[in-house]
Amino acid sequence: MPKDMPGATDQVVTQSADEVRRFLAGQPPDAVNLVDVRQDWEYREFHLPGARLVPLGELPDRLPELDREKTTVTYCRSGHRSAAAAAILAGQGFSPVVNMAGGVLAWRGAGAVGPTEQGVGFLPPTASPEAIFQTAYVMEVRLGAFYHAQAEQAADPELADTLRRLAGFEDKHKAMVLALWRKSGAAVPDAATLNAAVSENPPGAALEGGFSGEAYLSGRGGAPEDLRDVLELAMAVEAQAQDLYLRCARAALSEDSREALLRLSREEKGHLAALSALLDRMSQNNEP
Repeated sequence: MPKDMPGATDQVVTQSADEVRRFLAGQPPDAVNLVDVRQDWEYREFHLPGARLVPLGELPDRLPELDREKTTVTYCRSGHRSAAAAAILAGQGFSPVVNMAGGVLAWRGAGAVGPTEQGVGFLPPTASPEAIFQTAYVMEVRLGAFYHAQAEQAADPELADTLRRLAGFEDKHKAMVLALWRKSGAAVPDAATLNAAVSENPPGAALEGGFSGEAYLSGRGGAPEDLRDVLELAMAVEAQAQDLYLRCARAALSEDSREALLRLSREEKGHLAALSALLDRMSQNNEP
């Protein structure tokens, strides 16, 4: 919420989870201080993509980590801790500050899981744009292969077809990564080199977001069993990828690397929005 929007003041603005989601959807990556004030174990279980973990008890000592020029959104489990955090931030001159009422209990949409360092090892702060785009390309290929493998195991033909469609989407994502790579001006290797990079990664290696396929399935209790489950799985994967790119962008040491990561984050955000729309349409079609 820019400072000239209605309701933006030097004090705390309380918004519903739906209002916050709409606001975040309209912002460029990394344009907002999105602050999770829960504990580390809560963050590992679920967090909004790109959120910075600053437990409430640590907030007063960690204010320098936050950009005072940005809108700050705080959230917790139910909205109580984040309300206190928002008051602290407003009292320290942050403006505007938004508290998400109802916290993650009220949030309806995909989140990310894992500790704050989850997946960052794939993209260290010293990573060059070339290394970043190659990692993203390999992760897209892995995810496509993962969907194909799940399709082969699916007993329901409609479920298998949806998984194959998702695999096809990853082919388009792979082409998108190559297009962004070329647009960045970074050197793009030939097809043989890219295929070699993919083949160097063993089965079970990380998909988008830093998790292996096995980890995604174990966290969800097994393979997807219906169309809704497939879409929710895909949303979780895309949210995890968006989260990874945003967190890595904050740590990137070079501006070129940071911009590459933010471009990838924008694409993942778009993929997540498209999957959310599909899930909404499916829900409406199933209404009596």
